[in-house]
Amino acid sequence: MKKAICLVVVSLLFTGCQSQNRTDNKPANPANRAENTSTNTANHSNSAANKTSAGQNQTTGEKIEKPLDISFEPGGFPDDWRWLDADSKYNPTKYDLKSGVLQIVVPTGKDLFGEARTAPQLLKTIAGDFEIETKVKLDPQDTYQGAGLLVFRNDNNYLRLERGFGGVGGGENGIRLDVREDESYEPLATQEKFPTTATVVELKLRRIGKEFTAFWREPGGAWKEVGNYASSYPETVQVGLIVCNTAQEIPVEFAYIKLAPPAK
Repeated sequence: MKKAICLVVVSLLFTGCQSQNRTDNKPANPANRAENTSTNTANHSNSAANKTSAGQNQTTGEKIEKPLDISFEPGGFPDDWRWLDADSKYNPTKYDLKSGVLQIVVPTGKDLFGEARTAPQLLKTIAGDFEIETKVKLDPQDTYQGAGLLVFRNDNNYLRLERGFGGVGGGENGIRLDVREDESYEPLATQEKFPTTATVVELKLRRIGKEFTAFWREPGGAWKEVGNYASSYPETVQVGLIVCNTAQEIPVEFAYIKLAPPAK
């Protein structure tokens, strides 16, 4: 009899332990599921955020069918032009439109090269063939300081025409043309070929079909061809101004932007 009672008591205790274990373990799975869901949601948000970067995701652009003179007014940038300064929170680039020109004071640490995406840009989305021209005032004295025109497809594919000092494969002062294709960055023309100490120059990029051609001149002079680039770019790209500086703070001034159908 005593043996039977002991067996009943042990059985009840064992059943109670199993019940308690099941009760203790039940909340863990929903909690883990909630935590995993939260983590996945966060990862999805990060993934979505990573897909969007400055100057990207523009699918429609304006066709340039007649000459357009873009002037800088105190009220702000013209319609459809976007000012991009990727690290403006921690290293802002100061600019001023009060004088009717775009005056920029470029701090160090501003570049579009390698993994750097900090170069300030003023961009407009364009479709089809075009010419873009600007006048830039800059007196670069160190590596790398430059300012000029940008054709931007995405973070890993772009074309830069700049008045600058130094740079990849470059020497001191002059005009340079650079292209990035995915992981490859190549100078198409450097300052050795187009040296100048002029502090004011005019720059122009022309697109006809897939091909881009770059030009420069001192104001009032004849246009000189810098180089050309046979691209794989889609019809719609972003074009505009860029400033870069990895040396001491430097002022840059853009007098205007001109857009026009390409001369053929």
